[in-house]
Amino acid sequence: MGEIKQSYVFIGVACVAISCLGIGVLIGWYSGPDRVSVNPAQPTVGIPENIKQKLSNIIDNEVIDESLRFLTMDPHVSGSHSEYVIAQHIRDKFIEYGLDSSEISSYNVLLSSSSTLSEETNVVQRLSYDVTQPEGYRVAFQSTVNEPILDDNSAGKYIPPAFNAYSPSGTVVGDLLYANYAAMEDFQHLLNDKEINITDKIVIARYGKTHNGDKAKLAAQFGAKGLILYSDPADFNVAGEQIYPHGLYLPSQGIQRGSVLPVIGDPLTPHFPATEGAFRHSEEYAGQDRLPKLPVHPISSDDAERLLEFLGGDPVKNDWSGNIPKLTYRYGPGFAHPEQDGAVRLKIYNENGRTDTWDVIGKLFGAVEPDRFIVIGSHSDAWAFGAIDPSTGLSTMLEVARAFGELKKNGWRPRRSILFASWGASEFGQIGSNEWVEEHSKILHSSAIAYLNIDFAVSGNFVPEFSSTPNLYHIILEAAKQVPDPNPQEFEENVQTVYDRWRLRGKLSNDEPTIGDIASGSDVSPFLQISGVPVLDFSFVHDKESEPIDPFPTYHSIYDTYNLFHSYYDPQCSYLQASARLFAEIARVLADSEVIPLKCVDYANKIDEYYRQLRFGDMGLKIIAEGGLTFDYMHNAVTQLLLQATSMDCYIEEKLNYYDVLAVRSINDMLMSFERSFLSPQGLPGRPAIRHVIYAPSSRDLYTCDIFAGIIDAMYDIDNNEDPNKWEYVAEQLAVVTHAIESASKSIEIAWDN
Repeated sequence: MGEIKQSYVFIGVACVAISCLGIGVLIGWYSGPDRVSVNPAQPTVGIPENIKQKLSNIIDNEVIDESLRFLTMDPHVSGSHSEYVIAQHIRDKFIEYGLDSSEISSYNVLLSSSSTLSEETNVVQRLSYDVTQPEGYRVAFQSTVNEPILDDNSAGKYIPPAFNAYSPSGTVVGDLLYANYAAMEDFQHLLNDKEINITDKIVIARYGKTHNGDKAKLAAQFGAKGLILYSDPADFNVAGEQIYPHGLYLPSQGIQRGSVLPVIGDPLTPHFPATEGAFRHSEEYAGQDRLPKLPVHPISSDDAERLLEFLGGDPVKNDWSGNIPKLTYRYGPGFAHPEQDGAVRLKIYNENGRTDTWDVIGKLFGAVEPDRFIVIGSHSDAWAFGAIDPSTGLSTMLEVARAFGELKKNGWRPRRSILFASWGASEFGQIGSNEWVEEHSKILHSSAIAYLNIDFAVSGNFVPEFSSTPNLYHIILEAAKQVPDPNPQEFEENVQTVYDRWRLRGKLSNDEPTIGDIASGSDVSPFLQISGVPVLDFSFVHDKESEPIDPFPTYHSIYDTYNLFHSYYDPQCSYLQASARLFAEIARVLADSEVIPLKCVDYANKIDEYYRQLRFGDMGLKIIAEGGLTFDYMHNAVTQLLLQATSMDCYIEEKLNYYDVLAVRSINDMLMSFERSFLSPQGLPGRPAIRHVIYAPSSRDLYTCDIFAGIIDAMYDIDNNEDPNKWEYVAEQLAVVTHAIESASKSIEIAWDN
């Protein structure tokens, strides 16, 4: 066994020079007389215990703090020189850490910026009609351009004015209309319940609940001519708590930036990477469905108050009221009194243009199977200083890379390769990761084991929060049991590990902490939707039950600073250290276990749960009663999947011959291909880039995960759908999901008795 291990190490190191995605392709890997059986010694499953402990011990909170401080020195918006400086820093660090290679990959993509000319400033104005003025009105109020600087570290730094990326330029004037969160149900309430005409209005709405791109898309769909977004205190503050710099909550002058791109990836090169020779659509062509159609601009809650206080119309229903002090929220449209009679003008001077964005990929080649790999990633761009988002994640990822690099310098490599990735232009729509996945989709499809994403490693210090595909559940839970809790002194009960904290404070399912469904809004999306790679996302978060703020108060504002993080979140970087240890442990298990520990049976059980919720819920009953359709085929597919997944789990546990290299490789092939089974080649209806039929972002909110999204889309508002083929569309989507589940069963079907 030792001789075989040594030969594998030699082959793995030698193949570094061979490159396909920079990972050695082992031609003839299985050649030679020793490929099937090995000497009768105990096979290695996972890595030695001392390596696991060494990996954890290397991870240093002070080194993480040093990285965090550097990453938050200056604002580094997508496509800026400051973002490129960070990309160079990460590339150099990967080399310093001892990874086998480190390179910057650039993509030329369509990005967006606000005008830097003082006479062309994005603003919102309240106009009051005045016949004595040449234009017939006067500007009664104008929104602020920049937030006040509230800490010394931010002073003297150039901070781009607040804007919503990809908002088209233009000037629009119209009556103001309040639309809550600008979600689908909000517009339907205005139109159907209140009978308010939305056409040609300028809508003002709160940030939160739904994706910004969906807010803009729906506002245009319902006929609005402009959209104003603001952060209401109800969504980003807690009454009576201190605001930054005296606390962690958002000042009333704070402005949240954000992209309003309705898709992910470069808008000009859908389905293909934005490389040098790529075909690019014109911006006008992309504007048909891949760019927002109306001007959008963000303002502070102080400025929002100056608009909302004059609105006319009825008071809003209770769940539409925010928490601006002493304000009666009204629907509008228009202003309340003749002396305030007037309109709102929205002036936008954004500029779209092609420019580079930069990914950085560091590679540590595996000793035995370098052609198989996992990816650990975070993004590098930020709307301003970006301490929590993304620098806590990026500094954590860097420390995991350093830890594995130290082990490599001391003579150890994992069985499989690990890629460490920093993504560019993620804030604009997961552009860097999407282009990279599109460029490497074939090798990802055949060789990628999992993608581990970490954007906000710490956005609170209450409880860990995971979302993932179900085949990673048990790895996550076991890893949490291995990592010491960052602050056990805060508990009266016996809390020793991150798992203990999670189980005590988190929601439980079957007596285990609950792991959420994977959605979008982060760089997991292209890995899952394009290549069918198992994914997870993670953050330490605040208590969202008592403080329903998502994701954290100063999100995407200039107040997300190093000073904020160290003063109010994690002064000793102990939660960041725990985050790095969690990711290192998960990566360790995936990269070095002899059998890749992806649990198909956990996935099958989850699909069975989803199936029952659909079949016996209101939607399922409607499909049967009104559509005349049957769930029999889906039921049979789910039953067969449960049988095959359970049988495979038992086979691995009880019958697999770990001395048979080909048998192990065959099982690993099946485990890797399982997730790919849930990809639909043509994508979901109207969304060809969204291909996963189990987990997909909602067509009405990119942040929300829909289970069986194709079925949900076909059923949406079906009572008001006059299309005579509407039930055929539902039947088609039922068949698509059923086929995917059947394919998953076949992907793990083997001759169990052999």
